[in-house]
Amino acid sequence: MKIAALLPHFEVFGGVRRYLEIGNELIKRGHEYVIFNVRDKKVEWFDFRGSIKSMDQIEKDYFDFAICSEYSILNHFEKIKAKRKIFYFILEGHKREKEVIKKDYIFLGNSIGICKKIERKYGKKCFHAPGGINPEIFYPIKREKDEKFRILCYGRIYKRRKGINKIIKAVEKLYKKYKFLELILFDTPVGKEKIDIRKLIKPKVPTKFFINLPQDKMAWLYSQGDVFVSAEKRAGWSNTTAEAMACKIPVICTKSGTQDFAINNQTALIISFNHPLFIAKKIENLIKNEELRCKLAENGYRKIHEFTWSKLVDKLESIFNDLL
Repeated sequence: MKIAALLPHFEVFGGVRRYLEIGNELIKRGHEYVIFNVRDKKVEWFDFRGSIKSMDQIEKDYFDFAICSEYSILNHFEKIKAKRKIFYFILEGHKREKEVIKKDYIFLGNSIGICKKIERKYGKKCFHAPGGINPEIFYPIKREKDEKFRILCYGRIYKRRKGINKIIKAVEKLYKKYKFLELILFDTPVGKEKIDIRKLIKPKVPTKFFINLPQDKMAWLYSQGDVFVSAEKRAGWSNTTAEAMACKIPVICTKSGTQDFAINNQTALIISFNHPLFIAKKIENLIKNEELRCKLAENGYRKIHEFTWSKLVDKLESIFNDLL
């Protein structure tokens, strides 16, 4: 099959990783896979093995399938020539969602939550094509235990829907009682401004910031945490939560982007209300209960391995063959 994907850039976002991982797996299976990109000519942070072309070449070829998730490049998506065009929902509730749903596209959703919402709201079929993890990048690394209890979270604080400020407030509240706490944040600056989160926050708790870590250091990074916390809203698939599970780290999360793999008190502790008080209570549960931490880590690790990129491409190939 000839498959094209459209991206606005190759910066470090979960949605970009998805297209790169899917592409590598499709190429491994003998398919042709091309990414048309608005801005970047190559991927700096990931070993992508497919073809990259600029948008001005988009009308020069014909594909079996063209896939897009980004509303800002819909004008380019309209121009591409393909037997079937697929819009892949990876984020909830975009203002142009209603516009897209009226198009003669096939629809994918990157989580069971998004698929259900699209089908319930618009009465359109939305194929379940969840996210994945790459076990070659995200895997457990044993760390020597010390007196510190380390709380790890994603650091893109200027994205308000990530809920990072709420996690910081929760940890600051707990630090008054538990002086052995340490907060670990990580991010890669993206966008024109390349915002460095270290300039945006001054937590009232001992904190480490990791910026621009290469992919081969991500397993090491996750393994620094005793617990990973996500407080996202409107997520499609929570990449960082899945990655933490793959590194056998116990997880606290919201339902947003995690419904495929987060089962309360089994594979994760689920935050019912996205507020620092409730987040703090969940973290305190794990501070006090090592047995629960081990249980969540083991169960989460097993569960998330149901969601590899290879298994996703199995599903995509089946969908594509049925559509053809």
